[in-house]
Amino acid sequence: MGLTCNEIEAANRAEAIALLIRAGYRVSRPEADCYGEDLILRTPQGQLLPVQLKARMTVDKKRYGNKSLWMLFPSAKFRANVGRKWFLVPHDKLYKLMKVKHGHASSFDGVWSCATVPKSECLSLTGFEV
Repeated sequence: MGLTCNEIEAANRAEAIALLIRAGYRVSRPEADCYGEDLILRTPQGQLLPVQLKARMTVDKKRYGNKSLWMLFPSAKFRANVGRKWFLVPHDKLYKLMKVKHGHASSFDGVWSCATVPKSECLSLTGFEV
């Protein structure tokens, strides 16, 4: 029996929070999920980041653009005994990268997502791994 969407979200959140804490971030969860803020992070340098947690690499200009949101997502779906990377990237920077790469596609209308971060994208995300 597979996990429900809510169970996957809870497991991803727990995994990501544990990694962030180990990396020196302080993690807070807003009482209400407003304006796309699933988490608020205090970086090791003291900067506050509003974060949207996703199960896949996602950009959505209408929902998340121009809001100073950061996207937090894994490199792949969870598989037991297989490690995966997590990325913390400003939405608008990620959007620009995806628009350059996929903006020519007829399906690109300001929204793009990918279940697995392609190796070619990992290079673009250097420096954003948690």
